[in-house]
Amino acid sequence: MNNIIFITGMAGAGKSTVGRLIAKHFQKCLFIQVDELREKMVKGYAVPKDGVFTEEVLQQFQMARSTAIYMALLYANQGIDVVIDDVCVPSNFVEQYRELFEIPEVRRVLLYPKADIVIERIKQRGGPFEHIPYVPMIYSFLDSMPKDNWIVLDSSDWTVEQTVNEILSKMVLVNTQK
Repeated sequence: MNNIIFITGMAGAGKSTVGRLIAKHFQKCLFIQVDELREKMVKGYAVPKDGVFTEEVLQQFQMARSTAIYMALLYANQGIDVVIDDVCVPSNFVEQYRELFEIPEVRRVLLYPKADIVIERIKQRGGPFEHIPYVPMIYSFLDSMPKDNWIVLDSSDWTVEQTVNEILSKMVLVNTQK
């Protein structure tokens, strides 16, 4: 099986930007943005409202994550490297990825810049501003989350390129080719 790299963090942590750049380090690589899978719902798309994850929202997160796992395994077993980008909410997101995380070779990366940096990044990119009030709550959860077998990076003072280089330097990859 080829590389599967899972990148998570708060909105504004740099998951998508970093994930796409990491994907470019491989000869063949699939980049899966779980938000895009969720947004495939043409009608009935459910989003958290006022920080509340309804059963419908949780189900749609689970379906998108199950699809991402299926895609990642399918492609990795066909010789294609995979990078998955997904947000670290709701707090049961690790459980929703249990099947994937049971595979010891899957690399898990938590982009963990300081909360004030995340808020500034959200403001600089023009939103979504509705995430800002929930930053302290999400960081409270992340602070207590077990991080065994995770690469945890405080990228507060790094450029995107420095973050990518740090991630690549911390993992042993199979068949890496630029």
